[in-house]
Parts: sequence; C-alpha cells; structure tokens
Amino acid sequence: MCAIHGILSNQPEQIDKMIQAAHHRGPDGNGKWNDEDLTLGHNLLSIVDEEVNSKQPWHLNNLVLVFNGEIYNHLELRKTLSHKFQTNTDTETLIAGINEKGIDFIKKLDGMFAFACYDKTKKHLTIARDSNGTKPVYFGYKNNTFCFSSEIKSLLSIDFQRKICKEGLRHYYKQGYNSGYLTLFEGIQKLVPGEVVTINVRTNDKTTFNLNNVPIGLEYSKQTHEYADELRDKLHQAVKMTLMGRRKIGLFLSGGLDSTSILYEMTQLGVVPNTFTSYFSDLFRTSKLNEDSLVAKQFANELNVSNERLWQNEEDFINAIDNTFYALEEPRQGKSFPTYYNTNKFMSENGITVTLSGDGGDELLFGYKHQTKKDWKLKLQQLSANHRELQDKEMSLTIDEQMNYLNEWLPKEPLTGDKINDMMYIESLNTLCDDFLIRNDKLGMNFSMEARFPMMCNVFRDFCRKLPSNLKGTFLEMPNKKTRVEFKTLFKMAYKNRLPNSILSKQKTGWRFPTDELLIGSEANPGRDESKLRAYIFETLKDKEVRDIFELDDNIVKGFLDNKNLKPAIGSKWPPALLKQKELFTIFNFAIWKKVFKMTV
Repeated sequence: MCAIHGILSNQPEQIDKMIQAAHHRGPDGNGKWNDEDLTLGHNLLSIVDEEVNSKQPWHLNNLVLVFNGEIYNHLELRKTLSHKFQTNTDTETLIAGINEKGIDFIKKLDGMFAFACYDKTKKHLTIARDSNGTKPVYFGYKNNTFCFSSEIKSLLSIDFQRKICKEGLRHYYKQGYNSGYLTLFEGIQKLVPGEVVTINVRTNDKTTFNLNNVPIGLEYSKQTHEYADELRDKLHQAVKMTLMGRRKIGLFLSGGLDSTSILYEMTQLGVVPNTFTSYFSDLFRTSKLNEDSLVAKQFANELNVSNERLWQNEEDFINAIDNTFYALEEPRQGKSFPTYYNTNKFMSENGITVTLSGDGGDELLFGYKHQTKKDWKLKLQQLSANHRELQDKEMSLTIDEQMNYLNEWLPKEPLTGDKINDMMYIESLNTLCDDFLIRNDKLGMNFSMEARFPMMCNVFRDFCRKLPSNLKGTFLEMPNKKTRVEFKTLFKMAYKNRLPNSILSKQKTGWRFPTDELLIGSEANPGRDESKLRAYIFETLKDKEVRDIFELDDNIVKGFLDNKNLKPAIGSKWPPALLKQKELFTIFNFAIWKKVFKMTV
C-alpha cells in the first residue's frame, strides 16, 4: 500500500510537494523519476518484501512503474513469465508482466491496485484503477498540465483550487457521496472503478478501456449444496490470498456473518488472528446497540482468539470529527465515520499494519432489504426520500439526471437481466466502492495501515456474481399472500455447523454510533438536551455559506434536532426528526469538510 503521483511535465519540485502531502500513505520511503515529458513520484509502505527490495519508481527495460496496492496472485502469475525475478515483491511481477505480455496482463490480476506505467520508447503513460475501485486515482489539469495522485491533498499541495464543484454538490446532496468520476473539488475528477487510460505524453491523445466490461454468464449446473460448498472453498482461497506479506494483520470483527466467516477461515488456515471490536455507551436499558459487539466477543472466545475492544463515547466521537473528514478528503453521508476513525487509530496503536474486513458480502450475496426492489432508480429515490426540495435551481437534480450520469460511466457488460444481481453489481460500483471501500482505505491509510477485503478478491467475487439471485436468497409465499425474504441463505448454508447459530440466525442490526439516541431518542427515552454533539452541530451549522447552499435557518436546524415531538407520524414507526437524520448528516458532514479543507463556494 502506497501512493502514486505524476505530472505530465518535468516538475520534480512539485512532485516533492505531492509526496510530502501523502507521507501517511507511505512512511517507509519515497522516490521520484523524471524526464523532459513526465515526472513520477511514490510513497512506500512496504508489506510484501523488505523496504530495500520495494523502492519505487521501478525500472525494467523501457518501462517505469509506480504502483499502489497488492496483487494477491502475483506468485502464481510469475509462473507464466520468463523474467528472472530478483525480489519477492508484487511490484516486480507487475512490471515484468506488462513488459512481456503488454497492458492486457493486468486483466489477470487478482488484487487491488492503482498504478502508472510509462513506456519511455512509445511515450505512452498508462494509469489504471482496480475493478472494485479499492484504490483511488484522482486527476486534473494545472496550467493545462495533466496531474494525478492517490490523494486529493497531494493535488491541493501543488495549488489546485479549493473550490466546491457544483455538479458534484448536486449529486452529493441527493446521494450522500459522489460515485463515478465526480468529486466535490472543482477541477479534480477520479478514474472510475476498473478504468484504464493510456496517454501519449507528447500529443495528449488518450485511449481507454474498463476491466469490468466483461460479460457474466449465470451458472445453473449444480445442486444448491454443491454451490454452498464451493462458496466456502472460494472464501477460504480469498482469505488465504489476503494474508500475504510480513506485517501484522488485524480483523475488524463486527459479530455479523461476513466478518465472522473470515475469522473462521483464518483459524482454519492456522492463523492466530488479532481481532478488534468497538462498543458504545448504552443510553437506555433496552438498547440493542452493543448486541453485535457481544456476539463478536463470544465467538472470539469460542475460537480462543484475542478480541481487543474499544469503548467509545460521545466525547470520543466529537474529538475525531475534524480529523475524520480531513482523512476522508470528501464528505459522505453517514453517522459513524468518526467511530471508524477511532477504531483504525486503536488498531494502529496495537501494532497493526494490515486490516481485513467483511465489506462486500452484502453486495455479492443478497444482504440488504432494499435489493429486493430490483431497481437502482428506486434506491436513489430512497436515499433522499426525506430531504427537502431546495429552491435553488443549481441544486436541483432529477432522478432521470442521476440515472443519466450513472449510464455515462457504468460498464454495462456485467448486467445479466437477473434484476437483483444487476442491482448488487451497480451497488458494488457505487455505494460499496465510493462509500465503504474508500472509507476503509482512507481511514486506514491515515494511520499507515493497508485495508484488504477478502470478499472482493476476484476468486470469490466472480464466483458469487455468476450465481443466480434465487440461490442467494429465499422468497417464501406467506398465507397472507405477502412474500417473506430470507437473506444470504446460500451463505448461511455454507457455514452451517461451522459458525454458531447465534450468528447464522441473527437479524441484521447494522453497526453504528448512537447518534439517533443521543440527538432524538424515542417517546420512552428522549434525546438529551445537554448532548455535546447537539451543541456541536448547532455551532457548525451557523456557517453562512452552508446555510445559503442548503437553505437553512434556525427553525430548520431545530427541526433536525427535535427531541420533543417524538410521536411517530401516522403510517410511520419513527419520530419526525429521526426521518430527517440522513439529510442532517449530509449537510453536517459537508460543513465539517468545507471547514477543514478551507473550501470556497
């Protein structure tokens, strides 16, 4: 895990600034290379091999490479190459493969990566982002010169403007994050998941393709129990692949099916894992807030593995807010980001350099209720269903405009006509990529830790995507003619008698910090007037520019935080203010980001 940087001109002093701004992504060393047409830079976090064997930029014949990520199958790929390898690093495998096989070699990679490879003879620069979008690549033009980096902060260090992108803002308000190529920074975009761009550095001509544009053939040939066995075997392979390297590994253990299955496979591989779980202040006796944490602890005890536990309270949450959004680089709608920040910090303080998590399981194996809607347009509508309609025409965005934007960049070949599978594929390149995976990458790398996702390894992901959705979930016709859906049934079958029934049968609760309880509460347990978070939000939302953008006044802010009118509206089970929390945190997180990055409108 590292950072890559580049400028299509001879500017080593500017690359020095970019490297310094991304020091946290690679504290083990840095390097740069330049000729008259191009300057490349690199920050090194050495995980697979020793620092002395991992320095970049890496040179082979006419190629120069800077690489960020991990190629899990790189030793297997070496068997297909004639190159005489001198190190154990996957960087050498990558450049040797491109040298012998051309850029199509990267279609064989199973891993997560962002890289730039320059052919000095052809004057071609190829920049690529992995198919899951795990590793980001940002780019833009400074004085008509193309620049790119793993970090927005690195582009800002060479005087990219700190101006809010209005198009990105429209999508952010509706969706809660920016997917595709948009960011909230005017003049800065990002490669979309799987995008590979080749630039002639002399003419600026570009060609592009996407690693995701490969058809998926649905698989029907086996019995259900055979697929369950194969699913478990594929996850076993994926977990084994993601254990590569020489640095200490920690697992985010939530108590849910995804992370506990990874823990089980780690123990089957003879690994004694380090697991980490957060838990919170219970606000009232009947709260189920820490239920997942207790299940995680119990399962860790059964396997006789360590479970380091981080207790977090309101003050911990508030103290981490600014640092969280500086690390994330863009705001995202969510109520628990500072808690993720604190957990990553806790793991780093315990000597962890590589983290594993269960991200991706719900997007591959039918884990969410909204996936039954079978339509991404309905999902988008749901994301902003309780937002106010702003009067400013520049902030308006129709659902058709959102769908048109999606169709601009989404690779279409994997769509199969299985509507639930298609929904999950789209979700993987949107919410999973630009909210969940990037969150773990950025918050981990803030503490020089590499985040890995076993369920997003090709060996597991591609197997799951070929399975028809009716294998992944069960639809039961009830006597009242309504349909009851059981989620992740194939996954649960795969781990029956391997994971405790308390995990297999547990309802999804969702891991979160108790902002709802602190701020709003219920009729039986109102939110606290003296909440420090409540005061912090009020103070933050006094920003005049934020108020102008989102058309706020004191009454609207008080409505977001109303802990008096707690009787649910007719037809709803939630108090009115709880329905407004998604919009509140969309605006609040934006306001924090605007402050810490000193953004202008």
